[in-house]
Amino acid sequence: MTQALRDWSKQLFADIGDGIEGSPRRKGAAIQSVWGEVSGKEVEVEILHQDKETLDMDVTRCRFAEFFRALGEPEVGALLICEADFDIAAAGDGEVSLDRAQTIMQGAPSCTFRHKFAPR
Repeated sequence: MTQALRDWSKQLFADIGDGIEGSPRRKGAAIQSVWGEVSGKEVEVEILHQDKETLDMDVTRCRFAEFFRALGEPEVGALLICEADFDIAAAGDGEVSLDRAQTIMQGAPSCTFRHKFAPR
């Protein structure tokens, strides 16, 4: 099940990226923008640093994590919600990278998002 969900998510966001015109960076940004509109209502975020090459932020509250933990299924939530962040970054085809050391879904106090953007 784990691999099937990961494969589905990777293909889903790759297909979405293929349908967006422009550079890989623009594709990644477009997907992230829409995903942010959907998920932004469900998370509380603290921006730590933002410039042309980086975006460092922490999610300090995640209602997705609360939901999946209440169901007793944080692993499924991590596969469906948390890992999708890496698939979205991958749509940037090397121009966007994401590093995350921890997630609320896995029991940490925050989700650490560290994005790097290739120079234009």
